[in-house]
Amino acid sequence: MTIIIILLLILLPGIAKEYTVNHSKELMGRQISLDKLKLNWFTGKVTLTDFKMFEPDDKEVFVSFDTLLIDAKLYRYLRNDLIIEEFYLKGLKAKVIQNDSIFNFDDLVAFFATAEDSVPKDTTVSEPLQFQFSNIELKGAEFIYYNQALNKTTKLNDLTFNIPYIGWDQKEKSKAGLRFAFKNEGYFESSIDIDPFGGDFEASITIYHLYLDAFTDYIASYASVNSFQGMLNSDFDISGNIHVPEKSFVTGSMEVLDLLMTDKQDKKFLGAKKLKCNIKSIDNFNSSYIIDSLIFNEPYAYFRMDSVTNNFFEIFNISTEEDSAQVVEVRTDSVVSDPLYYAINHLIIDKGIIEYADNLTGEIFDYYLSDINMNAEKIMSTSDWIKINSEMLLNKRGTLVAEVGFNPMNPNDIILDYTIKDFQLSDLNIYSKHYMGFPIVYGDMYYKSHTEILNNQLTSENKLIIQNAELGEKTGGLYDLPMKFALFILKDRNGIINLDIPVRGDLNEPTVNIGKIVWNTFKNLIVKVGTAPVDFLAGLISVDPKDIKSIEYSYLDTTFTAAKQNQLDKLLELEKMKDGLRIELVYFNDIESEKKQIAVNEAGRIFTTSTGKNQLTNEKDFIDFLKEKTLSDSIKMDEAAFKLVPAAAVDSVYLVFEQARKNSLEKYLHTANDSTQIRFIGYDSKSPKNLGSIPQFETKYLMDEEQPGKK
Repeated sequence: MTIIIILLLILLPGIAKEYTVNHSKELMGRQISLDKLKLNWFTGKVTLTDFKMFEPDDKEVFVSFDTLLIDAKLYRYLRNDLIIEEFYLKGLKAKVIQNDSIFNFDDLVAFFATAEDSVPKDTTVSEPLQFQFSNIELKGAEFIYYNQALNKTTKLNDLTFNIPYIGWDQKEKSKAGLRFAFKNEGYFESSIDIDPFGGDFEASITIYHLYLDAFTDYIASYASVNSFQGMLNSDFDISGNIHVPEKSFVTGSMEVLDLLMTDKQDKKFLGAKKLKCNIKSIDNFNSSYIIDSLIFNEPYAYFRMDSVTNNFFEIFNISTEEDSAQVVEVRTDSVVSDPLYYAINHLIIDKGIIEYADNLTGEIFDYYLSDINMNAEKIMSTSDWIKINSEMLLNKRGTLVAEVGFNPMNPNDIILDYTIKDFQLSDLNIYSKHYMGFPIVYGDMYYKSHTEILNNQLTSENKLIIQNAELGEKTGGLYDLPMKFALFILKDRNGIINLDIPVRGDLNEPTVNIGKIVWNTFKNLIVKVGTAPVDFLAGLISVDPKDIKSIEYSYLDTTFTAAKQNQLDKLLELEKMKDGLRIELVYFNDIESEKKQIAVNEAGRIFTTSTGKNQLTNEKDFIDFLKEKTLSDSIKMDEAAFKLVPAAAVDSVYLVFEQARKNSLEKYLHTANDSTQIRFIGYDSKSPKNLGSIPQFETKYLMDEEQPGKK
């Protein structure tokens, strides 16, 4: 009998192996193969070698391993104790295939789910099973994931982990480790220490040299990219309690080296030499996120603007149109969550580059921003005010230094200070030709701005200094602005334009934006300077604009006074100071109104000769005299005077007045400066400006088109 029992014990593993292999579809839902099954009844060791589980076609291998060794104390199971002193699995290989939402293991899930439902549930109360697992080790495993829709295969090589001990009522912490290699030299490694009594745990996760190009096809499913390159390194520590995992606490760091993304035209649009993030703490349960430092070394972006979209919207499939039919449901919960707290202690951008391009004008505009450096400290959600400082190089020549401040509780409140110097105006040639029709030959700019947006009210003070600006010939342009003449007027004696430009706007208006406000301010300034340059020219010689606007007379007045001489001196000074300025004195007068006064004045002479009285001091006698001479009681004074004084005499006197005014001014000008180019423009009877005008010479300022470089 003993011999029979021993014989059965020897043969049983082989019998069990053959039975399991032959009936594997009934037992496991798939066909399997197994080279050897060994069982040592005295030590409790079970060894399986060369195991394979096939796909439903019984040809392709789904899961396989080289060796499985289990060292169990079988006799302790009789006392309701499960003790495994060693669990060793070597050479495990598994291949997961996904096609849309279907996986190659779905049939196994369904098989075991059906089998579980068919087993009657044991409702008797039993003692809990005591267990002790020691020396759990996985060595040299390989997992393959194949996405059939993308035709993409991902491999995890050399997967290894080790758990020294797990047991019921364990007093000491249990340590577990996991490690596997990536396709290249990188690896994933993790470890965890668990206190089974209290549930506290500490875990660490390390990713070393994970190459991001393996994820290109997955990103391409959501973005129009050709390539996604870079290398990821990270170290994270997680601590918490297994009973309340949602209260876990995360610290660590992450970096991406040599990041590069290209679009479908294989154009690089995003990249960085190095991105580094040091996480001080992530406490999701308390909505607290603290980043110690966020550093971008040599980041790069290519941004292309079109009339209705930009390349980033196109690449990431972001629509600019609002779906009016979309209904958004807003839930209001009675539970009050903790307020979000975030902090970035150090934010640094080092040597960044932005390439900007647009074809808004129909011609490609390219601009290059380089050496972008930015630094910010203590960006916190609880801060009253946050400041960020930055500087950059503009198209390899000009520089920009900026400081922006904002309220994190209301990001629409912004205060921006920036200064631009050595900016080359010719960089804006495409815009200048398209909108104003003038190419910019040369010139550089200094610009200083203080801008505040508070409560959606825009207030901006801008200092603009332009040196040596010259424009070419006008050819078209969307706007007919007197740009060339305005620049000429604005230049001082050294060829420098110095302007203070205030900008105001209410951003609460739905149709208002900052770009339109700035453009309208600039356009209005150019129009004002071009059409009414007196104020700007007066500032050039520090006089009241009225002094150089017009030389005025009263009717019947031809006197050359000291005040008029002073006005002419200012015009001569302006002519001398601003080379290329042509000044014209254009004569305007309501001739009929002055002739009426001439007629009345000549009638008064006749009255004085006849009566010896003065018409001004004897107005009633003068009126009676006119009535008597014209034989009319109802006629007006000027009409009566015209009847008394011949029209030819009135015209003759008027011509004398007009010529006397011109002669006295012209004589003084040539006496003071015999080379003056100030010209007189005679009376134009068709001009509507004559109506109601007193006699005056209005100054007209022009740019001398015959001067070299002034065309």
